[in-house]
Amino acid sequence: NNTTVLFIGVVLFALTTVFSLITLPVEYDASNRALKWLETKHMVTQEELGGAKDSLKWAARTYLVAALASIGTLMYYVMILTGARSSDD
Repeated sequence: NNTTVLFIGVVLFALTTVFSLITLPVEYDASNRALKWLETKHMVTQEELGGAKDSLKWAARTYLVAALASIGTLMYYVMILTGARSSDD
C-alpha cells in the first residue's frame, strides 16, 4: 500500500531531521572549540583570527540551514501523508 510506504518514509525522514537538530549544538561547540584552540596555540595572527571567527561562524550555520531545510521537507511529506495537499499540485 502506498500510504504505508509513505508513512515509513516519513518516519525515517523524521529520524534524520531529529539527528540534524541534535547535532546543532555539537557543531556550534566544535566551532567554538576550534576557535579557542587557534587562539591558545597562536596558530593565527590577530588579523587572521577575525577571518577564522567569521569562517567558523558560517560553517556552523550551514548545519542550522540544513536542519531548517530538513524540517521544511518533513512538513511537506507530512502534509502529503495527511492529505493536506491536493493531488493536482
